[in-house]
Amino acid sequence: MRNFFELEQVKATPGQVVRAFRKNFGLTLKELEQVTGVSYTNLSAIEHDRIDVGVRRAVLLAAAFGIDPQQILFPQGYVRPDHRAAERVRIRAKRLIDKKRRAAA
Repeated sequence: MRNFFELEQVKATPGQVVRAFRKNFGLTLKELEQVTGVSYTNLSAIEHDRIDVGVRRAVLLAAAFGIDPQQILFPQGYVRPDHRAAERVRIRAKRLIDKKRRAAA
């Protein structure tokens, strides 16, 4: 028996999550468009990871699938290893805020 923690983690994109749920429920893009109001073009682009889902569309899609929007927006959880850019922004913002606080003191 393999150790659970040694198993490779599946790394799905938000678009892959949307497609998987849509197909699991047997919906076409046109049917999902009718239910959510998100255009066929945008749904296709989301599923192919050409555009970001965005919060508004994630909320609508999640409602159609009966799931929480965060399951679409953050399939790997909020902090992902490939979010180095976000970590750099956090570091720069902290430095700037600390600098402004020191200057105001």
